[in-house]
Amino acid sequence: MSDRPASTTFNTVTNTKLLEGLRQAGNRTVWQSFVERYRPMIERYAGRLGLRDADAQDAAQQTLITFCDAYQQGKYDRGRGRLREWLFGIARNQIRNAMKRRAKQEVQVAEEGGQTDFFARLPDDNEMEQLWDRQWREAVLRQCLAEVRREFDAKSLAAFELFAWQGWTAQQVAEHLNMTANAVFIVKHRVMKRIGALVPQMEDVW
Repeated sequence: MSDRPASTTFNTVTNTKLLEGLRQAGNRTVWQSFVERYRPMIERYAGRLGLRDADAQDAAQQTLITFCDAYQQGKYDRGRGRLREWLFGIARNQIRNAMKRRAKQEVQVAEEGGQTDFFARLPDDNEMEQLWDRQWREAVLRQCLAEVRREFDAKSLAAFELFAWQGWTAQQVAEHLNMTANAVFIVKHRVMKRIGALVPQMEDVW
């Protein structure tokens, strides 16, 4: 088993750099980077709240466009909240609007008094915020894993994924990759240690 020394710098562009680039209305490269970073997370978030794929995609895209427009107009003040909080507020509104539009297109089963159950099914702010925080942590972890993939060799990464994620035994991984079981345990320890070190740093820049 071999792994390259852990890098001291991120391949990940900081959110500060992205925001600086977004001030330039025609900077398509920065806009694309911004979309690639945050759109998948917002789509997963919307999907977990019950939106269909197409609606989740629309809500995510509109969230990013709305944020970008507000930012370029000087409405985003980092002193009043972190980027994740601003995106959450916009995403929450976009997703709720999408839910309401969908509800108007569906046949609602009337309850007593002629009321539908639509608003009873809408998640409250606390539920939406808790889910958002989980989604954000998952996104940060994914980015940490992307960094780890730059730092460890392919065999070590394969051993880690099979052992830590897919539930193979150390002996199964060792036989599959022509390693020792002890080497598999060492790989897991090193990768987990690196991820643990990356997470707080990534949270600051992502």
